[in-house]
Amino acid sequence: MNLNFRRTALLVGICSAVSLTYTPQLFAASVDAIDAVQQAKKITGTVTDAMGPVIGANVLEKGTTNGVITDIDGNFTLNVQPGATIVVSFIGYQPQEIVVGNQTNFKIQLKEDAELLDEVVVVGYGVQKKKLVTGATVQVKGEDIAKLNTTSALGALQSQTPGVNITSNNGQPGEGFKVNIRGLGTIGDSAPLYVIDGVAGGDINTLNPADIESVDVLKDAASAAIYGSRAANGVILVTTKQGRMGKLEISYDGYVGWQNVYKMPDLLNAREYMAMQDEILFNEGQSMNNWESLLGSRVYGMVQDGWKGTDWFDAIREKDALTQNHAINLTGGNEMSKFSMGFSYTNQDGILGKPFASSYDRYTARINSDHVLLKGKDFDIIKIGENLNFSYSTKNGVGQGNQYWNDVYLALSACPLLPMYDAEGNLYDQADKTADGWNLQGSIGNPVIDLVANRGQNLNRNYNLNATAYLEIQPIKGLKYRGQFSYRMSSSSYRSFTTPYNASTTAANSSYSVTQNASLGHNISLENVISYVLPKLGGHSIDALIGQSFEKTAVGETIEVKNSVNEGSQLPTLNGQFDHAWITNTANVNSSSFKGEPWG
Repeated sequence: MNLNFRRTALLVGICSAVSLTYTPQLFAASVDAIDAVQQAKKITGTVTDAMGPVIGANVLEKGTTNGVITDIDGNFTLNVQPGATIVVSFIGYQPQEIVVGNQTNFKIQLKEDAELLDEVVVVGYGVQKKKLVTGATVQVKGEDIAKLNTTSALGALQSQTPGVNITSNNGQPGEGFKVNIRGLGTIGDSAPLYVIDGVAGGDINTLNPADIESVDVLKDAASAAIYGSRAANGVILVTTKQGRMGKLEISYDGYVGWQNVYKMPDLLNAREYMAMQDEILFNEGQSMNNWESLLGSRVYGMVQDGWKGTDWFDAIREKDALTQNHAINLTGGNEMSKFSMGFSYTNQDGILGKPFASSYDRYTARINSDHVLLKGKDFDIIKIGENLNFSYSTKNGVGQGNQYWNDVYLALSACPLLPMYDAEGNLYDQADKTADGWNLQGSIGNPVIDLVANRGQNLNRNYNLNATAYLEIQPIKGLKYRGQFSYRMSSSSYRSFTTPYNASTTAANSSYSVTQNASLGHNISLENVISYVLPKLGGHSIDALIGQSFEKTAVGETIEVKNSVNEGSQLPTLNGQFDHAWITNTANVNSSSFKGEPWG
């Protein structure tokens, strides 16, 4: 048994200040640099392969970012330093390094990278060698996804899939991504079709990046045609790690890091806010504000004593938000039976929303195996196998809707003259403003009260199961039947809790309220495919495939219930705390709804 501990990466942010001081040596160094540029040598050349010119080949001066690409005739021109080495590369070819020396013109012929082109990529219902694929495809290896230390595979694909536009839905942990291939489509929501281990319609966000063997993106109609109209916006094929022959192997992949706001917004402090308000009045020909009368003597005195006001964005900022991932994988097998199984845990805390900052947790379990029941001379006659993936995730978040339901917007626009806490250490509310003699007009309130009482206390749970069992029969070499049954289940529940608050004259609530909802969905599919790889005819390869697919999806079941009681009333089901805010007596429910059919 081999123990391979892959790595543990520690992510740390470091800020440093740099000061520059003029010295004669620095000036002399810059003169030398100018002289070196003036001594640059101009070289030209042509890049070809066995068929002719190579268009778009990269020609780069080694160790620098100085480079060009070849034109339609394979020609290039580049200025390099004396004694430089140029590197010529192109996808599918072996890179070449050439020392410039005294030569100024080059004839470079690239050779195909046979090993690279013989690698296989996943296409619809099968695999093909890269050199035989005529459609537009992109393949990303699982190891290239895992090494970027992201909580979602799509986050890692952002920098590795040209022609695929991947953007985060929003900045909260666990919110997923919007993926667009080849521009906006006209069918559905423009999202691609996800096929996970041969099952169409899965959710890639439920997978841990460490569990992925490879991701293949089918970008054009030729590549994705076999999946029909639902693949009009492209197809993303995900293959999770499979078993392989060899000794039992245990691997661990993990990282721990901390996240912070990259750049804080430059907001007005108390005195700057007062100056801007006075300037507005001055430009309108009105008298300046009497700030002591508007703020009350206590708050005005705080400003006069040097209080800079409240930076509300900083007030909701969660410093050093933790992010971590831990994955254990176990693989092994022999020529008759192979398996791969894994368990992972992912956590990411949000950087905004204090004291109820966003948080995301995900647990995944996976087992894939295949077993040969009858083996021929050099091929498997009967083989069975299964792929099983389960994930459970929880998340909570802050308001992220329009300007009236967005805690980040409210923090950015809140008045800095408002204290965050009163003298007793409670959040500063409308009652405190009245006691201090606050007379500043408008709906000025403490945004943290709104976050804590109205939006921050919530919890979303999600369960996802993808299960596949298959049978392969190959009576003669090259002729294969594959029957596959798949079951996919997804369910979720959500609960939120609001409490009485009085942040301002326009932001107030006098009741406790609980909302709970749940949903459940199912999908089953049955596929039968017969394929035949004919013997080579004069160097030509011919594959034939015919198949049938049946799919049934539940319409979906959802139920939602709400309950609320006025402040001061007895709270047998709420108890005034989120952990106890459950609706347990349906007789007191004041709102409910249900829709859906189990298998409509």
